[in-house]
Amino acid sequence: MSQDSFTETTSTGWFSRIGNSITGLLFGGILLLVSTGLLWWNEGRSVATAKGLAEGAKITVEAEAGAVDPAKEGQLVHLTGQTTLEGPAADPLFEVSGPDLVKLQRDVEVYQWVEEKHTTTRKKLGGGEETTTEYSYKKKWDSTRHDSSGFKRPEDHRNVESNLKSEEFTARQVKLGAYQLPAFLLGQWNDYQPLPLPDPAALEPSLNTTATILDAWLVLSKTPEAPAVGDTRVKFAGLKNGAISVLARQVKDTFEEYRTKQDTTIGRLESGMKSKDAMYAAAATENKFMAWMLRLAGFLAMFFGFATLFRPLKVLADVVPIAGTIVGAGTGLVAFLLSLTGSITIIALAWVWYRPVLGIALLLGAVGAAWFLKKSMKAKAPAPIVPPPIPV
Repeated sequence: MSQDSFTETTSTGWFSRIGNSITGLLFGGILLLVSTGLLWWNEGRSVATAKGLAEGAKITVEAEAGAVDPAKEGQLVHLTGQTTLEGPAADPLFEVSGPDLVKLQRDVEVYQWVEEKHTTTRKKLGGGEETTTEYSYKKKWDSTRHDSSGFKRPEDHRNVESNLKSEEFTARQVKLGAYQLPAFLLGQWNDYQPLPLPDPAALEPSLNTTATILDAWLVLSKTPEAPAVGDTRVKFAGLKNGAISVLARQVKDTFEEYRTKQDTTIGRLESGMKSKDAMYAAAATENKFMAWMLRLAGFLAMFFGFATLFRPLKVLADVVPIAGTIVGAGTGLVAFLLSLTGSITIIALAWVWYRPVLGIALLLGAVGAAWFLKKSMKAKAPAPIVPPPIPV
């Protein structure tokens, strides 16, 4: 692996830092608005999805995959079975296929320059900052394309654009018994397994002159042991016919998403023979996981919003570096407590709106957190200085 690096040092004065921190107040306010909207929307989304799943579980009917039942037209159905296909998935360029391939992935990596940055900042007496950035450049295989024109030093690290891309191929028609599976369901089926590499000698002339199998990859390079920038390597993965389970709305001999009274949709495919209850339980678990991830995202956005609003105080105190560190730790703690209190309050208010009983309990928890914040701030306040009595 080739590598080189260089270091760049820049200085920012105290007045410039103050100006930048004040300008950042707008960004901090935007983050607070975004976090508030995200937290409120997420609670509504979570409740609506849960109610939609409960609605779906009550009205879902069992269907047989072997024959289309006209009596179930338009209903939310659950069915299981083995898939069959016509026109298996195939990569026409490398002539990779198989009689039972539902989907086929071509994974491509390019040998290229990659820029990495490591930045350290040192405070200076008087409030200024000195920032040191180390830029390192490595040649390596990577599936992500790196545009060298955006590098700090592009002239010595130019990447070559490759025409070979990663792609996914799907069989012409995939069926579950008498039903044809639509694209939105096939897109949920991703149990890929590695496939054997094609014989380099059997490839078309434009490829077989440079193709070599090396380290479980098909390498397209004139010097595979010492690749050049722009060389590519390829491997393949396939999804084969198998048992699946489907929850969706029956429309003639295919499926579409079922829209619930909550304006949510149900359209689900899972590998294996899964019962209706198991599929709804998995969907409910995913909904809870998504709710907690979005709550965390909302909390972090609020924290960074408050931290940005308090940043001018830290910069002002940075005239003496140790004072800036102390103020930064204090404002960070306040930002954390405000974000925790604010997030819980917004979630509680949303729950009062969407599910009142739990919402009121959570709101009481937010009040408790606010009381703790107030108490901790009082505890940190310095005791008043009482002058000694004046002798008579």
